Amino acid sequence: MSKSAATLEWLLPASDIDTDRKVLAGLLLELARNVDASVGTQPMGITPFDPRLEQLRALLLGREIELSRHFSQVLDDPEQLAIAVSRVLPAAIAQASARDERLGQVLAPALASSVRRDPNTLVDILHPLIGPAIGKSIDATFQSLNESLKHSLTWRGLKWRWEAWRTGTSFAEVVLKHTLVYQVEHVFLIHRNTSLLIAHAASQDAASQDPQLVSSMLAAIQDFVRDSFAEQQGLDSLRLGELRLWSEPGPFATLVAVIRGNPPEELRETFRSVLARIHAERPEALETFDGDSSGFADVEAALTDCVQLKQESARPAQKGFAWFLIAAVGLALLGLVGTWGYQRWYDERRWEDYLARLRAQPGIAITEVGKRNGKWLVSGLHDPLAVDPQVLLREASIDPAGVVSLWQPYQSLDPQFVLKRAQDALAPPATVTLAVAGDRIVAVGSAPSSWIQHARAASRMLPAGVSDVDLSQVRDLDERDEHLWQTYVARLRAEPGIAITEIGTRDGLALAGASTPAERKLLIGGLRDPLAVDPELVLRELSIDPARVVSQWQPYQSLNPQFVLKRAQGAFAPPPTVTLAIEGDRLVAMGSAPASWIQRAGVVGVPTGVSQVDLSQLRDLDEDDERLWADYVARLRAEPGIVITETGKRDGKWLVSGMRDPLAVDPQIVLGQSAIDPTRVVSHWQPYQSLDPEFVLKRLQAALAPPATVTLAVAGDRIVAVGSAPSTWIQRARAAGRLLPAGAPQFDLSQVRDLSEGALGKLRDAIQSKEVRFDYNNPLPARGQDAVLDQLAAELKELTALSSTLRVTTRVTLTGHSDVVGQGLYNLALSLARAESVRTMLKQRGVDPDLLAVRSAGTLEPRELGDTEAARSINRRVSFTVGIDE
Repeated sequence: MSKSAATLEWLLPASDIDTDRKVLAGLLLELARNVDASVGTQPMGITPFDPRLEQLRALLLGREIELSRHFSQVLDDPEQLAIAVSRVLPAAIAQASARDERLGQVLAPALASSVRRDPNTLVDILHPLIGPAIGKSIDATFQSLNESLKHSLTWRGLKWRWEAWRTGTSFAEVVLKHTLVYQVEHVFLIHRNTSLLIAHAASQDAASQDPQLVSSMLAAIQDFVRDSFAEQQGLDSLRLGELRLWSEPGPFATLVAVIRGNPPEELRETFRSVLARIHAERPEALETFDGDSSGFADVEAALTDCVQLKQESARPAQKGFAWFLIAAVGLALLGLVGTWGYQRWYDERRWEDYLARLRAQPGIAITEVGKRNGKWLVSGLHDPLAVDPQVLLREASIDPAGVVSLWQPYQSLDPQFVLKRAQDALAPPATVTLAVAGDRIVAVGSAPSSWIQHARAASRMLPAGVSDVDLSQVRDLDERDEHLWQTYVARLRAEPGIAITEIGTRDGLALAGASTPAERKLLIGGLRDPLAVDPELVLRELSIDPARVVSQWQPYQSLNPQFVLKRAQGAFAPPPTVTLAIEGDRLVAMGSAPASWIQRAGVVGVPTGVSQVDLSQLRDLDEDDERLWADYVARLRAEPGIVITETGKRDGKWLVSGMRDPLAVDPQIVLGQSAIDPTRVVSHWQPYQSLDPEFVLKRLQAALAPPATVTLAVAGDRIVAVGSAPSTWIQRARAAGRLLPAGAPQFDLSQVRDLSEGALGKLRDAIQSKEVRFDYNNPLPARGQDAVLDQLAAELKELTALSSTLRVTTRVTLTGHSDVVGQGLYNLALSLARAESVRTMLKQRGVDPDLLAVRSAGTLEPRELGDTEAARSINRRVSFTVGIDE
């Protein structure tokens, strides 16, 4: 072989095992020589690199090279590798588990260790399973209870009780064994993704229906329940008269059984085991099922075993009224004795609980318990500070009339009662805390010396259980109070407007019968200007108790400059633009003010503390206000959307009125920017719609809500729309342009391209022109429709890409049709099944399922009228409708 042939052989990937590389390289070399005779004539030596051969390799093997590169990227990227492995890992685990137990032996230690580290994970996994399991268990329990009550007082029930005692089983199980009569009539195996029937089995005497139709209707009912109630699980049980429909879902298929009679819940476990065995034996066939059921003979055999499950009723026994009466009387006596025994045990149990609670209470000592004259008896010692035994009696739900209680008062030495009596005897202030330490009462905190003396005197009369009162940790407050009082007096002397004339102390008067002496009170008096600081505030700042201070202040007017200035501020009420100040014995006003205020200040009397009022440094504001007002009105006239009809002055305030477009600038904002006091301006504005192009543009933007592909702008006296939009939006825009009032700018839509007339419209027409044909009574497409489906899939993918580019939303509706043969409801179901099968096939060809919606028309929308074979063949179809949204 020549060197060029060796080069071609090197270019071929080594993974092509079934290809003779040397023969194929020779053929490619001959093809290249036919194109260029100089190929293959290069001298021997280093293998030459020919760009044309590289191009030929890319054309022939480009897909394989790209797949090899993709696989390398997946293997090198842990995240992509995990995604790829997750797709095949469930099926691999299922096959390995079905083949042998080695995988379980390897995973068991790791799972056990993970559960020990984090038990909550196992709880979260089991939670969705435990709820349905408990519900089904409760259902079975109530079923068993119902049958047990029904047959408990009959002759047959007595025989079954004897059988339960003889066999060692429960009476409920024996009742269910004789009363649960059922017959499995149909079993369906339905594919979960496509809702197509995989296999079906029926009993010999079962009513026959079209299995495909029943499968489609069951799938439709499940979809209806999930869509209506937002539940992913769907129906698991349905009852129709004597028939029960049980559904057991699996990974790839759902087993549905139709049962006549009253089946036991254990039958579900049989169905689950059959479904699990089918998935373990045929996982790949179930996952890739496309409607061909010819290779599922073993599955149909398993379903046939299920329809043979049944339980017949036994011959009813004769009822015996005598035995029934004897059994009823015996059970009644047994019930009365049991009720009396239980009530007696329950009363004793409550009494023992009550005694235990009494013994646990501090301050209560029980000396005797028992019964007297049919009543409970309890006696002992009770501290008045302890809990009331009658309260505990009521909490224990025991009738007080049936209890005799005898309690003698005493003083308990429990620390909490000792402390409580010490609190009452010593009456400590809030700054002192008492506690029990052994046989002593320890006081901690701070208190007046009078209380400390009182506590020492009272310690000789303390209640039982206390030998001494420890006052070593109580600090005398009088020393600290003296220091605070001197600080308070010094603060007041430094404050302007306060003159102290008297300082001293006064003893408080003790109340008759008081156990503690009255506190010594502090006295202060003098003169205080109402504008000076409040002595009560200074008192609280220094943490002196105001109740211990007697204050007597007489009002007067201080001549301190700051108080003189405050009174002048109150008398003259200057505007914010005027500042008052004290200069020597004069009150000087500086700044600017209206003429009215200047005139009023000239006639106000001279305040106390100054000799004259100087107004020479004030500037009249009225002249400046005229200039500011003229500037404000001129700016409003220049704003678009504002028309002034009146300006002037009324009652000392400026007046302006007119019309204002809601989109125009707010006159209050302009007023705030003009340094004019808003309280001096009265504004009256009537709303109207301006024809200014900018305002018209804003209103069109809000009314039309143009798509992102359309831009509106003002161009001279016109509003121009540029871009592309659906025809519906263009029609709305033209209607809005015709509604613009006279004098408004013209609305130009000549530069807006209709999306329906371009590539998108052509693609829509091409999709809507296609139909998928079907054979009679068949939900799957007829032969020869694969090419139509392939072309449809390509056009739908192109539609998705083009819609994304144009930033519009498209929807494709698949409508199923049928011929006039058959009943209307059947034809509707068959039409829906045809539309669903076409959507599934398009999804398998890579079409986004969110783009597609299905509906059933049945015989209501025929393409060809008549009952001929040709008309029926044309009407068995699935049509397509493309909708374009803005």
